Amino acid sequence: MIDEKPAPDAGLRRVVRANVLAVVFEALVPMALFYGLRAAGVGQWWAMMAGVLIAGPYVLWTVARHRRVDLVALVTLSVLVLSVVLGLLSDDPRTLAVREGWTAALGGLFGAWMLVSVFAGRPAQLTLGRTIAELKRGAEGAAAWAGRWDTDARFRRGLRIDTAAWGSVLLAGAVVHVVLVYLLPIDLISVVTTVVWFASLAALIAWHVWYLRKENLDA
Repeated sequence: MIDEKPAPDAGLRRVVRANVLAVVFEALVPMALFYGLRAAGVGQWWAMMAGVLIAGPYVLWTVARHRRVDLVALVTLSVLVLSVVLGLLSDDPRTLAVREGWTAALGGLFGAWMLVSVFAGRPAQLTLGRTIAELKRGAEGAAAWAGRWDTDARFRRGLRIDTAAWGSVLLAGAVVHVVLVYLLPIDLISVVTTVVWFASLAALIAWHVWYLRKENLDA
């Protein structure tokens, strides 16, 4: 009897699928609910809080299912807790919208860490890339990919540039995000910040994929 091994990209597909579901249930569904309730005449505060109540059960379900709290779940849970606390302390929708800035601030901190890693030690994309390589190629393949750092100057330069690009975009996106939260009308915050975020992320990912192939850095 021949043992069937899982496809090399099976783990990666599971990661992608999980992230897509997270985006749908934690971003798109709450946004659609907000504008649906606003169209039905529901007040801004209740429409925004409804999104929190919808996203919460999904996050808790993922934590219970995997029996661990990963980074994404931790960030989301912190945003939900902050939303509930702010909602109880104030009935001002602008105050509740601060949670958008909190999410962006965490992304900005991650971006700042990536920038620091370019100049201090090894760039963050070496660690992140090795995780992806392990999902695609297994432990030996990941070790071989990461081992290029010690022997390939082009590999080192490419990972530093890629890490710097990600860090810069995430940090700049955080600044823009927070500014928009405080300048936009409340009814526009959700859609504008979401569109700006996904547009910048899509452009960054497109450049990232092109650059990895160009420099032969693909994990």
